[in-house]
Amino acid sequence: MLIIDLDPQCNSTQLVLTEDQWAGIYEDVEKSDAQTILAALQPIRSGDSGVDTKNLPIVRSFRFHIDVLPGHPTLSIFEDILGASWSEFGGGQAGGARRTGWLRALRQHLDREYEFIIVDASPSLGAINRSALIGSDHFVTPMAADLFSLYALDNISAWAHRWLEGYARSRAASERELGATGHADLLPEQLPIQTGFVGYTVQQYVSRSSRGELRKVLAYDQHRDQIPAHAAPLVELSSYDADELELGTVPNMFSMIPLAQSVHAPIMSLTPDDGLRGAQVNQQRRYAEQLVDIFERIEARLRNGPK
Repeated sequence: MLIIDLDPQCNSTQLVLTEDQWAGIYEDVEKSDAQTILAALQPIRSGDSGVDTKNLPIVRSFRFHIDVLPGHPTLSIFEDILGASWSEFGGGQAGGARRTGWLRALRQHLDREYEFIIVDASPSLGAINRSALIGSDHFVTPMAADLFSLYALDNISAWAHRWLEGYARSRAASERELGATGHADLLPEQLPIQTGFVGYTVQQYVSRSSRGELRKVLAYDQHRDQIPAHAAPLVELSSYDADELELGTVPNMFSMIPLAQSVHAPIMSLTPDDGLRGAQVNQQRRYAEQLVDIFERIEARLRNGPK
């Protein structure tokens, strides 16, 4: 499995790689471009319209047993290039169309090596995430049960429907030129993500204790109860019904999160040597069961495709 980190904050890169690996990539600013996703994007950043798939700087995560194509803070500048390319695509220009489909071009090379490729995107509705969805087959929305997450669901739905309509118009305008240049496969008439919404996860709220018993928090419950209604418009981008979109609750794992981050390891593989102590052993088992249940549900939907 491969993770492509498209978040300029590079959180997933920092989590899965060791301190030494992290330092080796980013300490020398002048060399860091060539050791991250920017290496693949260098032709586009230089004014061309393709991606460089030779000698991709893929790094192995030893504790997670996965590969990662590291992110870079300069990805935020790449946003402007993709925004301009989207406009060019709308005007029927093949170069703009190829840059818009850059991730699918990269995947044509990587899909031969990996069964699953996970793209970590930032919580934004910008040009990078639009191109990430164009190049993906499925997407999942992690969220919290709060007011801002409800707004985010509304915005994702409206944004996705709007640019998908623009995509259809732009592809129709570019079809003749795309066919002539041999790049129509990068921008298919029917994008997989048009039926690729797998569902959402909900972050568990920290319950409060009263007389030794956990009690619910009213605001959390109110917002959680509203999630299905706000997610309903995304059903049009899914092959599942509204009541099937919730993938599960991500437990609040308290001190285990910073522990896992400090040793760059998955929650379920933490050991006493990492600092796991006392009651955390039983907590780890419970958390792992909850997480595995979510992951297996996602994997089943990815493997089985639309129902």
